[in-house]
Amino acid sequence: LRNALAAVPLVEEHEELLELNVLNALIGALFRTDGLDELEPLVLRYREAAKTQSERTGRSEVFSAEVLSLYYLAKLHQARGKPGQVAREVRALLDLMHGKEAAVQDTAAACKQVLEHASSNLEILDPEGGQQELINSVAVELVKLLRW
Repeated sequence: LRNALAAVPLVEEHEELLELNVLNALIGALFRTDGLDELEPLVLRYREAAKTQSERTGRSEVFSAEVLSLYYLAKLHQARGKPGQVAREVRALLDLMHGKEAAVQDTAAACKQVLEHASSNLEILDPEGGQQELINSVAVELVKLLRW
């Protein structure tokens, strides 16, 4: 995966999702193995690539990667013991979804999956000890996504 990531700049521009796909696979593997030291620069790179590609192309696959990138940042901050940063990323994720409702409709299943993972894996969204405001906001978004 690292070799594939290093080769991404050499690939033709029509492979715009390649970097996101390789980073996504690598980030997933590092989260599973607690490779936090290697994880942070990759998560930041994924966030920047997803945001840039989403703004540039407007493609729904890229929008769902942008949503996922904010979840990855929240998960990374949780692993580093930074609950304030986790809350900030969850709010950014919700704001992004509110600001691009048409894109959310196009990627409802992917967005729903990200919110479900966030609800299951982020302590800040735990019904027994999390921030009630964020828990309620995520619940409202999940209900909207179920309707689409």
